[in-house]
Amino acid sequence: MYHRNVLVMLSGHFLNRGICSAETTRDDRAEAQTVSEISPSPHRWEPVMSVKTGTKLGRHLLAVWALVSGLALAGCGTAGGGGAANAAGGGEAAGAGKTVALVTPQKAGDGGPTDNLIAGLDKLKAAGYSTRSIAATDPSSHESTLRNLARSGASVIVVAFSEFIQPLKTVAPEFPDTKFVHVYADAYKPTIPNVQTVTFDTQGPSYLAGVLAATVSKTGVIGFIGGTALPALYADFHAYQAGAKATRTDITVKSAFVGSFGDPVKGQQIAQTMFNNKVDVVLAYAGGSSLGVVKAADQAKTHVIYDNDESPETAGSVIAVASQHYGGTMARNVLTIDSGTWKPGETVAGLADGGTFLDPAKQLASTGETAAGVTKAFASVESVKQKIIQGTIDVPFNTDPV
Repeated sequence: MYHRNVLVMLSGHFLNRGICSAETTRDDRAEAQTVSEISPSPHRWEPVMSVKTGTKLGRHLLAVWALVSGLALAGCGTAGGGGAANAAGGGEAAGAGKTVALVTPQKAGDGGPTDNLIAGLDKLKAAGYSTRSIAATDPSSHESTLRNLARSGASVIVVAFSEFIQPLKTVAPEFPDTKFVHVYADAYKPTIPNVQTVTFDTQGPSYLAGVLAATVSKTGVIGFIGGTALPALYADFHAYQAGAKATRTDITVKSAFVGSFGDPVKGQQIAQTMFNNKVDVVLAYAGGSSLGVVKAADQAKTHVIYDNDESPETAGSVIAVASQHYGGTMARNVLTIDSGTWKPGETVAGLADGGTFLDPAKQLASTGETAAGVTKAFASVESVKQKIIQGTIDVPFNTDPV
């Protein structure tokens, strides 16, 4: 969603904050002829999350290294789509004759950040780029994978999450004519001339979620459920609470952490306890554990602001989604190469450019009579969003433990 000077965490949005294990199949390796063989050894990974507050981009980034057990995001499936080669291209557009390679530490198919990044490749195809996506699930293959892609002529290599920090620092200087974009990573110190990092401001959507929750709550008691207790999520909680308090001074905000981004059962138990104690709206920033929060809300007839892609399972109780546009941000940054505005170093995606967002649920109508109130509340949310972007509202950044 997730940060400032840094300890590095997770995404996502934020993640979309969570970890996943993934396994590369023999077919995937066979397709990756120009890339080093990716062994099928499964592992768990945690993306890097970074946050800035409002428009105060001068603040330090925080990133929190956190290895957590359990699957994250929306279930972390290993379905296809993240294999070694998705080639396309054509057209005499800006990217004609150029190739963008996306390398991620997990396969696609779970509706999480990897799927979102791969979807972003479509925008690059439309600009004339040939594209390919590679699921490199074995950390020992990362350096050779990047090196082989650069040698094979990839114009731009995009990597995602913290797994690739050291491999990229090693490989990028060897290929000064190749551009590298590292999504969900804090700025490299010192800056590498051909490397750009992308961080996401998740405090903005958190503050807006507080505005929404306080507006639609009937009991005056709202909640926040995070995955693991980390500074980045503490910052999200404090932003959420600030948005709620600014909207309704008498609001009560409760918080809890699952202890994992991949334990929906415990997520459900914690949410049930909250709902049994007057909480009627919860912001779930718990990755895979968030689905358990949704199930508890279904039973309690309460509501959730969700952090993952919607699905049939989230219909009925999810009123909004707070997350990041990984793929769209990646594509926008790559396209700046052709426009001549690309720069190495840190870039920050947030509310102003749509990199982060709080949107009404696509299945909002399934919430019944609540839908009208949520729709009305979003008018206030939009007004506050514009003030954050303009700098008239300063979203607080506070990593004090909750």
